[in-house]
Amino acid sequence: MNVRGHQNQAQIFAKCPPLNLLLTAMENKTLLVMIDDDTDEHEIFNMAIEDINQPMDCLYFTDCESAIAYFSQPGVTPPSHVFMDLKLPRLQGDQCLEKLQQLRQFDHPFLVIYSSSISDEMQQKLLNSEIGQVIQKTDSIPELTETIRQVVLMP
Repeated sequence: MNVRGHQNQAQIFAKCPPLNLLLTAMENKTLLVMIDDDTDEHEIFNMAIEDINQPMDCLYFTDCESAIAYFSQPGVTPPSHVFMDLKLPRLQGDQCLEKLQQLRQFDHPFLVIYSSSISDEMQQKLLNSEIGQVIQKTDSIPELTETIRQVVLMP
């Protein structure tokens, strides 16, 4: 699995391949994107992904603007799944989704809100939009692993 942060984000692992090799490697794999300003959440998410033991690549962004800048580039691989926190700096999660969905390179991925607190009203609003699933953050790696497995590997 390849993991890489972009622009002002922390790079999770120092031994990442150059971006052009990463993009070539991703062509036939599942590409997961996580947008969350908490880099600890990136590490927790990555541990859960590693436990799934399936060929997947992950890109991590600490804010929406970085994700928009990245996916605005020509020739980038569109993600299969996007996990996003609702509480982001500058652009909130719902605003971020609107901006990302306007990008041509953002080819209708499965959208998942992954947030620590989600009111019932907000959850209904999200599920009535183009959000595929709403997941509450957990400190349990096995629980998160199983949730991601269900989301990513579902038919």
